[in-house]
Amino acid sequence: MRKAGRVTGLRRARTQEPAKGLVRNRGLRHLNGMRNALLALLLGAWAALSSLTAGSSSAAEPKLLGDHPLAGTLWRTDVGVEISQVDLAGPLRDARYLLLGEKHDNALHHALQARLLALLVEAGRRPAVVWEMLEPQHQPVMEAARLEELGPLGAALEWEARGWPSWPDYAGIAGVALLNDLPQSAGQPPRELIRGLARGEALPEEQAARLGWERDYSEAQLDPLLEQLSASHCGFLPDEALPGMAKVQRLRDAWMAAAMKEAGREDGAVLIAGAQHVREDRGVPWLLEEEALTVAFVEVRRGEEDPEAYDAFDPALFDFVWFTPRVDEDDPCERFREQMKQSGKG
Repeated sequence: MRKAGRVTGLRRARTQEPAKGLVRNRGLRHLNGMRNALLALLLGAWAALSSLTAGSSSAAEPKLLGDHPLAGTLWRTDVGVEISQVDLAGPLRDARYLLLGEKHDNALHHALQARLLALLVEAGRRPAVVWEMLEPQHQPVMEAARLEELGPLGAALEWEARGWPSWPDYAGIAGVALLNDLPQSAGQPPRELIRGLARGEALPEEQAARLGWERDYSEAQLDPLLEQLSASHCGFLPDEALPGMAKVQRLRDAWMAAAMKEAGREDGAVLIAGAQHVREDRGVPWLLEEEALTVAFVEVRRGEEDPEAYDAFDPALFDFVWFTPRVDEDDPCERFREQMKQSGKG
């Protein structure tokens, strides 16, 4: 991928916490009392330290390994240098497309995504925001959304009902967009299209042309993806199911790439998505075929203090890696096996 912008004045500096302020323009410096109160609520969502929805499936505050040497540090992967948020500001400003790869259940990742979006606005940019989590039927809801209704917006988007971590953990991102009148777009393809593709049906001709569907994975891209899909499902999937899942993955990535191009015609776009969709070797940046900058938020591992030991620390995958504390150290496959046993499939 072509890189957007250069980092100058590199220095080793621990990254700062998300700033407690938003700037839209001079006219918004004198927000009325209600907006100030809403902004305080928004900043609480940025910090993502609590859930506003009782009983919700909240993303967790990352409490493990907060004293890890890498936790809170930001790195440029192509030269292996730790940088500060100040160093990142220039590349952020110059990139037409910015892709922010999260771990869905880490609330701090969403706070940092909101912070970087705010930095873009402070630099004078007005990008569109494309959400992996939103489906086409949610587009009218997002277009009608108002900052004063940020809390109830999650229910209107069926956010938690569809299995995503609680809306307040993501609300800071939407709040930055609403406060600054940034366009917001759904990045997920229609479910019926996903189901049809999984059944082996061809894409409608119009959609295939829109998505550049003729561009398929090479063998060097497909084989590692199949391995990753198998591993992420803890080996429970039969081998014959994996190619169909890879095709669905390509559909999702192609749909997000098209959404970014369409929504970002005026001043580019920012993608909020899982890190696997943001990787440059086979994800959305590969399908964008235009200048893009990628940031992966990565949880630290106990006893692993060398940044280059982390798979994400690879310029072929991400431009920047931002290390954070962990949510937990549970074995996801152990949880998966337990769920399979409870469902009678294990």
